[in-house]
Amino acid sequence: MEFIDIIIPMFPFMVCLFWTVYAGISYKDLNLAQRILGLFLSASMLLFLYHAMYYTDTANCNHNIWTIIYSWTTLTVYPLYYLYIKAITDNDNPGKTTIALLFIPGLIAAILYIFVSTLGLNPKVPDIFINIIRPSQTILVSLISIFKLTAFERSIYDSYSDVEGKSARPVIILAALQLIATVCTVILSILGQRFFIDKTVLAVPSLLFSVIIYAIAYVGFRYRFGAFQMENELKEDIVPADKVAEDSSLFNTIVEKMEKEKLFLQPGLSVVDLAKSIGSNRTYVSTSINTHSGKSFALFVNTYRVEYAKTIMEKDGKLSIAQVAEMSGFASEESFRRNFRNITGKSPSDWTGPVRL
Repeated sequence: MEFIDIIIPMFPFMVCLFWTVYAGISYKDLNLAQRILGLFLSASMLLFLYHAMYYTDTANCNHNIWTIIYSWTTLTVYPLYYLYIKAITDNDNPGKTTIALLFIPGLIAAILYIFVSTLGLNPKVPDIFINIIRPSQTILVSLISIFKLTAFERSIYDSYSDVEGKSARPVIILAALQLIATVCTVILSILGQRFFIDKTVLAVPSLLFSVIIYAIAYVGFRYRFGAFQMENELKEDIVPADKVAEDSSLFNTIVEKMEKEKLFLQPGLSVVDLAKSIGSNRTYVSTSINTHSGKSFALFVNTYRVEYAKTIMEKDGKLSIAQVAEMSGFASEESFRRNFRNITGKSPSDWTGPVRL
């Protein structure tokens, strides 16, 4: 067997090994979601090691211990990935029942393989079980992950005017890539492992999984925001429903705060800051803005900021973009440029038309 035939199946394993070591070294500095991500990468490492052994040394990979490890990890990696996404998007810990439902299939598969090796159970039984559970498990987890991340992203835009460092968009993109990998996994299970033995086509799934795993780990260990941090940042004194103004009146009060008091100039303005200033709570304020303006809180506030920036630039053309951004309440020049282009369709330097509030 040539060197290239040995190294190609090893790519996903080596990527997982690299990030598993990184997670171990950085463990104390990681948040809960990132620690679960490290567990996901560890389980993936064992799974891809089995695959690498299968394509390079079939005899050894069929040893009982490796078939047990394979059966456990192949039905465990996606539950771990789901728990990673849940740790980002949910503020509550999963209950024991949820954890049991997630990890029981992997344990059953491992036990079935133990029965195969010790009691002479038909070796096709655990394979049939895995082939039934794995496709539905992987697709369901991937779709739920995208749904939960998308909902979390909406809540971020409905809570903060400055979403830099908070937006879950990179993780959503990776979840979509994960769904592609899931489809590939299902196709591979249909084709069977033997389809790829001694064929250069093995390089395609090997490189695909390597790139996706690397991207998930890279973004995951950089992204440090989550529902728990969001809840801590947005703590408020809840105003009872009977103490809150009618929705239309509430929105008029919000607009008045923006137009007369220019509350949007406050850097890092959150929906809680706005709610406290008018004696309401974040749920009512966010819902009122969504209903009456058709915008998220972030877009609503940043539209005012962009309009204000336009008046500044019209009065004094000598100001730098950074100065205009700061004077308009934006957290950074980059945030100003991005929001200005999103709202007006033009960059700050070539703007000439009006912006609709």
